[in-house]
Amino acid sequence: MEERSQRAKIGSSGRRWQVVPALGGVGLLIAMVLVAQTPEPPAPLLTATVVAETIVTPSISTQPTPNNPISSLPTVDLADQQLLLVDVNDELKLWNGTGLVQARGRIEHFFSTNNEDLTIDWQREMLFIRSFYWLEARSLRDNRRLWQLPITEREADVETKILDVVSDPFNQLVWLLEKQRATDPFQPATVRLRGLDSRSGLELRRYQAPLLNDQPQVLPTVNGPWLLADGQLWPFDPTSKAFGEPLLDKLEFAQVAPDGKRALVFGDGMLTELDLIKQQTFSQTELTNLPQVSSIECIIASPNLGYVVIIGTIFEESDLSQQIMAYAREGKPIGSWQRQLLAYSTHGVETDISDRIHFLDDQRLVLLHRTGVLEIIDLTTNSKQAISLRADDNLAERLEHWDGFALIPNLTPQALIENPELASLDSTTGFFDPPFESDIDVPLAPTADPQPLGLAIVRDQVLKLWDDGRIKTIDQSSNYSIIRNNAPPLFVDRAGTDLAFFDPTNQITFTVALEPAEAKSLSDFAGISAPDKQSVAFCYSYHLDASADSRVNRCRELDLQTGQTKLFAELPAATLLTPIYWDGRQLTIVGKTYREAKQADEYLVWQTLADDRTQGQMLLQALDLKQLWYVVGSPTVICQSTADEIYSYNVLEQTSHLLTQGVFNHSLRVDLAPNGQSVALLEREYPLKYGKLRMFDTATGAELWHDTSINYQFGDWSGDSQFYLTKRYQTINSIVNTYTRQGKIGHSLLVADGFSDSTPDWSGQRIVLEMYNELFLLERVNEHWLPLRKFSGLQAISDRSFPLTMAYVYPQP
Repeated sequence: MEERSQRAKIGSSGRRWQVVPALGGVGLLIAMVLVAQTPEPPAPLLTATVVAETIVTPSISTQPTPNNPISSLPTVDLADQQLLLVDVNDELKLWNGTGLVQARGRIEHFFSTNNEDLTIDWQREMLFIRSFYWLEARSLRDNRRLWQLPITEREADVETKILDVVSDPFNQLVWLLEKQRATDPFQPATVRLRGLDSRSGLELRRYQAPLLNDQPQVLPTVNGPWLLADGQLWPFDPTSKAFGEPLLDKLEFAQVAPDGKRALVFGDGMLTELDLIKQQTFSQTELTNLPQVSSIECIIASPNLGYVVIIGTIFEESDLSQQIMAYAREGKPIGSWQRQLLAYSTHGVETDISDRIHFLDDQRLVLLHRTGVLEIIDLTTNSKQAISLRADDNLAERLEHWDGFALIPNLTPQALIENPELASLDSTTGFFDPPFESDIDVPLAPTADPQPLGLAIVRDQVLKLWDDGRIKTIDQSSNYSIIRNNAPPLFVDRAGTDLAFFDPTNQITFTVALEPAEAKSLSDFAGISAPDKQSVAFCYSYHLDASADSRVNRCRELDLQTGQTKLFAELPAATLLTPIYWDGRQLTIVGKTYREAKQADEYLVWQTLADDRTQGQMLLQALDLKQLWYVVGSPTVICQSTADEIYSYNVLEQTSHLLTQGVFNHSLRVDLAPNGQSVALLEREYPLKYGKLRMFDTATGAELWHDTSINYQFGDWSGDSQFYLTKRYQTINSIVNTYTRQGKIGHSLLVADGFSDSTPDWSGQRIVLEMYNELFLLERVNEHWLPLRKFSGLQAISDRSFPLTMAYVYPQP
């Protein structure tokens, strides 16, 4: 297990929970009285849990034609089940396969996001609704609300939030998956499971989960709940009442068989069947012909584990679509269907229809379309049936807004009971406190005098921020910036017919006169500073007149000691020019041009001759390059050749070194160090979730190290190229890792919630995280990240329309 930054636990959040029964308060006692008056229905046969999340359902590209008139519905075999649907008005609807859809009550505070679930307890005939504020437990027969719990509660300095609800048919209870975090977000969040009696809400069991990053999936088994989290399977030991060491890695899916003793898992392209009792592998099969999609949204299996269905998203030039691919247990593909997604006027484009697809039985899929059409696909015969669920074509309520559906037992509904209205967070007094984010309490290092935190850009203004909340505007307008070595950037702005270069270090402004045509249409500015910060080179474009073919590119040098400028006369033929290396004598430029016929960018690398700005030479031509990665300041670029070779190229020595052989179906992220001596490559095979992070020495092409179980993440190099910091937002604990050319170092920084952005300082010893409405400055001390300073009150200077961007982080004083 990797080491993690973790300071002392605060208050009660560090306790290890034991298995103790507990009651849920006065509301629970009232619910128990109601339950006592309700006869217990007979328990049906054991079966797997059915969960349907509510997100906007996309339409299909080739719309199936319903085989029935809208005014009536045919008889459909639903395998002794009923459909439970949620419409746009948050009304519950039932359909048993015959007749019309029936209304069965309303859900309160139920919004169309990924945060709400419907969970079915088949044995107790219960429906659990997780809405924005409340978890409700209702009877499927009469809609009676038996008990409810708030989604979020606070006690002292700990917030507890219900993330998921899972029915356990083997232990006759329902599991609440809960995240607990303290007021200090740099204290790692924890996960616990509480097992409740479905009908009374009485707590029967409580277990503490291991320290996790991503939200786990709860897998009920005969021996207790297992977890799928962080790509691993965490077994539960019924003897010690705790979770054991994780099994396997790179896992993306797991489903338990109806007997609770076997499971099917998928990871790294392999299907593996496990004996959960002996924790041994029954069989392992490679899935052939994985779907050609960008990513896998969801995987489901038939109840008997005989079929596996993968749902993936296809990103194309003009639209988004979903591919549904079915496989036999032996790994052979048996069918594939594609569905077109539909833009939703108020929620953008929904890219996931995975929660609109369920196995109806061991052989048939059922899919709900946004148009209100239900499609049933028989995997054994590849036959399809489409049924319209719209009872009236003139309904103001349009069924393309169905929020989701679930499969429930084929019970006989009783007289509908209307439930008292539940209070919302805003209208509740006494029970809820103000939003948790407003009470963030982070212990900071003591400081005698206020210190500058960094420079930020908001609405084109350059602001200097102090850790005591002070703000000073040091530049009223900045359209561009030029990064410099171990110093604040130069800020560049249009000042009438001039370009103004502002140095925040000495508060000096240099101006460069522009020609009338330049001043009128200047665009695509990009600049670079010499390592000694004595001069800068910059390129831009402008138009001689209004015609599209009058575009002109120009590159110039500005001497920051004298204010004099020089012109680079000969430039490459490309649309966009970016200067990437400038040593005060020689300039290297990357040219990029979009080719409509190829639907791709073309790249070239151009270099001026030393001390002669009237000439230039082509170092790399577009015909030799399929892709190019570069960083301003680096004398090395990373190239992908037409033969899919990934190699480094040094523009000063004009030498190349092979790094790896590219593969056409691989996703590749390249993070090149500013000094060009190291490069990190994150490689992932489509459509798998986990990939490999590798670091290379660009001067030799040698691989320095690799990590083979990496989920997608973003990386930033420190300005001095000594540290490579990766970050990934995750539901439980977001994470920041630090790497060098020797591999991963120190302790991971765990953040108990997400952060919107992070910016390291020049040396990589400090990092600024933007969280909520505050900026936190952390410093590396003895391989741990410790919070030192903070800046509060971002809402006063920035918002979603005008976000704050950190331009520079001040180093240690």
